[in-house]
Amino acid sequence: MQRLKRNFDGFDLYCAGLPRHQKNFTRDSLVASFILKDPEMLKNQLKFCAYKQGTKKNPKTGEEPGKIFHEYPPFKIFKYTTEYNTCDSNALFLIGHEKYYQWTKDKSLIKSQKSNIEKAAANILKHLNKDNLFMESPMFCNGKRFLLLTTYWKDTGIIHRFLRTPKYPVVFSLAHIQNMAGLRSAAKILNSKILKQKAEKMKEALKKLWDKSLGVFHIAIDKKGPISGISSDFLHSLFYLEKKDITKKMLKSIEKASKRLETIVGYRSLSHENGGMVSYWWSDYIHMVWPFEQALIHMAAKKFSLKRLEKVSTRVVKFLKNAPEIFLVFKGKVTDLGCNPQLWTLAAKYYFKEQRIY
Repeated sequence: MQRLKRNFDGFDLYCAGLPRHQKNFTRDSLVASFILKDPEMLKNQLKFCAYKQGTKKNPKTGEEPGKIFHEYPPFKIFKYTTEYNTCDSNALFLIGHEKYYQWTKDKSLIKSQKSNIEKAAANILKHLNKDNLFMESPMFCNGKRFLLLTTYWKDTGIIHRFLRTPKYPVVFSLAHIQNMAGLRSAAKILNSKILKQKAEKMKEALKKLWDKSLGVFHIAIDKKGPISGISSDFLHSLFYLEKKDITKKMLKSIEKASKRLETIVGYRSLSHENGGMVSYWWSDYIHMVWPFEQALIHMAAKKFSLKRLEKVSTRVVKFLKNAPEIFLVFKGKVTDLGCNPQLWTLAAKYYFKEQRIY
């Protein structure tokens, strides 16, 4: 963790990983702080998020009024940057504020950032369509495209679409659930009945995202229609869902479908039915296991009493001799890939140690 500490514009924060991700990412830092239950890390990141919060529409960066940034300093190709190429940062920002208060009972951060919280929630509301589904589209920043192929955490593209790019507008099921959770947090923080009601309408809209044929949530629904597949997204989503959001029948179906994602290291990101071997590891998710995701799945499994998910997600532990970004699992062989150390992998490693899983 000490190796990943950096000062960004006067804020003491963490970069995402070495050597390739020596930048600050809202998603990585907030998720890592959730896993670690580290209030100081969370507080510093929330302050930086407020400092960098969007104020205008910018088609080159993806900036929108009230939008929390993705990556700083941003990656740039020609006139486009990744700075605000995210659809989950607002949700994580709002969830982060609720968690910080739960952990510390300190209201001062909420008071000092009340305006930022209101703007972040308002930005989420602007993304809701008539069915109360959370939409992503470059139209919200007056743009025609983003630099990243997709703007939720699996940002190197989506299956079943040409050039791995969705036809906007798109609803990512995981992002919808995250933003629903974000509005719930904002409703509690701001004591807002309106936000609470909107979040409940987003909960009702979950029915439209359920894939009856596979028994899980669709990966996404874009302008062309549903994008279906067995993805770790539906397991990841459980971290952000409450018990009242999902039926026992749905949980049973999810647990059954999850067997198609099992590996010796934990849950892969995408089942083999959705693609074959590819030339570059970053261009597909069928052989990838992300350590941080195993920690989130384990937490969710404990919440919903899903013993199989709890057991399989802990398989990652014996491979965490260090802290790689990703494990590549192919033909029974496990290979470290990406940055090492990676911030949220270190968080996962600490989490499992605290759970006394070795």
